[in-house]
Amino acid sequence: MGVEIADSECEDILKKIVVLYVEDDREIHKQLSFFLRRRVKVLFSAFDGQEGLDVFKQQNPDVVVTDIRMPHMDGIQMARHIREIRHDTKIIVTTAFNDEEYFIKAIEAQIDSFMKKPIDPRQLLETISKLASACFQERELDEKNKLIGFILNSLPNFIFTTRNARLEFANFPFLKYMNCNSIEEFQRKYKSLEDILSVNTKYCDVATGAMNLINYLKEHKEDKTIVSIDTSKDNASSRSYILTYAHLPETETYVFSLHDVEHYENKIKELESTTITDELTGLYNKRYFNKTLLMHINNRQRYEYPLSLIFFDIDHFKVVNDNYGHLLGDCVLKEMAKLVSEQIRDQDVLARWGGEEFVILMPHINLDAAVTIAQRLRADIEAQNMCGIKITSSFGVVTYTNAETENDFLNRADALLYEAKRAGRNQVCF
Repeated sequence: MGVEIADSECEDILKKIVVLYVEDDREIHKQLSFFLRRRVKVLFSAFDGQEGLDVFKQQNPDVVVTDIRMPHMDGIQMARHIREIRHDTKIIVTTAFNDEEYFIKAIEAQIDSFMKKPIDPRQLLETISKLASACFQERELDEKNKLIGFILNSLPNFIFTTRNARLEFANFPFLKYMNCNSIEEFQRKYKSLEDILSVNTKYCDVATGAMNLINYLKEHKEDKTIVSIDTSKDNASSRSYILTYAHLPETETYVFSLHDVEHYENKIKELESTTITDELTGLYNKRYFNKTLLMHINNRQRYEYPLSLIFFDIDHFKVVNDNYGHLLGDCVLKEMAKLVSEQIRDQDVLARWGGEEFVILMPHINLDAAVTIAQRLRADIEAQNMCGIKITSSFGVVTYTNAETENDFLNRADALLYEAKRAGRNQVCF
């Protein structure tokens, strides 16, 4: 939200709100429920997604706090159903996993906030308070009939409305894109949606009128309807947008929102990137490495190309942290990642395995070549002055053998790494 709320105001907001807490871990559920129940107006509880949805339908809470992975119905599925029932409910998702698939689904389900376990109860209260405050503001705008004006002038995506099939309002970004200085100019140029929108879906590629478009959306109920905006007959480079819409009850007014497809896809890619990379070094993380390793082993068993693995870590890294501090230790890890990254191929997969351990997967590289690479890396690391200190590293190198599991492959390399340690460190064992 970005808005700071004073402690007293936060307490006042919490005393007004109704919260639904959904968590299948009964011990976590018991502890957090006890904490929340003493601070919010009413707390309802559920132990899985289906039970949570049933409670939501009966109690209509202001804020839902839910785990992702649960029996019967997961938190994302429950959130989608809640959004269909009531769009302004604020939803906070909690999880102990870095799962990119669930993160992307959470974006598409319009989750309001995401929190990693173990949950900090105070941070959760602050998030609930901020989301509830926003919820109350939105309802106040509804009561005062200012929602349309608020949307038109504050959102960066394109917003416009129709009433009785006639274009009636548009927000400032959309007016600017359509080369109009006012609503009146917009209305003179464009009378209906067929003047500006072309629908492009897997079912059709046709220009359509306002009410036909609405009927199409109702009939197909697609997650994403892709449209093009035609600003003039000579415009040959119209961009694509994701269209969503809402019908104001008991009126002939429809509100349309257009999100730039390229911007949306970039956001998805940005989120994907954060779930596969190590935050400190910028290298791939262990989860992504394991996924890639399994893919290459499956390919290797089919196409029979050499596949080598280098496990290495920093010698006496605990001494570095103890003598120089963790900040310098972090600096060394980042410098190590940079040095190794610059000396391997694009098709090689370098990941931070954990702590001071790193791993390189090298497709189409045999054992002799992998050992040569490891020896070069060992010498280069020893020769460098990383963050003002000298360090060394130990290496274990293996090449995949037929019918070997990924764990067997990794364990062999790990065992050789520790053999290099026992032999005096700053060595390559293979």
